[in-house]
Amino acid sequence: MDEGSRKSARSPGRPRHASREEVRAVALALFEEKGYAATSLAEIARRVGVSRTTLFSYFPAKRDLMWDEFDTRAERMRQSLAASADLPPMEVVVAAILALVHYSTADRASFTVRWRIVDADDELRAAVALRTAELSREILDEVHRRAPNLDRERTGDVVHALMAIGERATSDWAAATDADEGLDAFTARRLHPFVEALRPLLG
Repeated sequence: MDEGSRKSARSPGRPRHASREEVRAVALALFEEKGYAATSLAEIARRVGVSRTTLFSYFPAKRDLMWDEFDTRAERMRQSLAASADLPPMEVVVAAILALVHYSTADRASFTVRWRIVDADDELRAAVALRTAELSREILDEVHRRAPNLDRERTGDVVHALMAIGERATSDWAAATDADEGLDAFTARRLHPFVEALRPLLG
């Protein structure tokens, strides 16, 4: 073997790199195929064809593959709260919830995959419930800060009730065989009768 061949045999070349989006797509496919709990980060790295070091630089923990989406939703909600300073309390709550569910029909396929993965795993469902409770508290805190005269416990009941309706609407939208409107529009329709019924509770 000449020197060039020996060098080539020793040097496999630069390791492959992949985008965060590619890694997440592969991970979601594995989660759906095998289940979230049964899929390791090492297996995801092998399937993508990158080193574990490369994968960990993108997603230090497996849950991070799912959580980026929740962080994006939370930031949309906070932007809505910041932009709704002049709205009545009920409109603040509704706008915040609709910001959380701002997905178009084009987003539905990928959203449904993530939703199925979460729904099939106890750990993820518990984590989502915890995150939802935290977001509900953020909405409540902001409404109470702006309208301290409102009864906090009653306001919290309204926020939690509307969030629960939003979650049910989200589940129904993800499970529907077809959808001709975005999740926010779908949720707004589902919320409407409850918003009108509960509006007197927020003054």
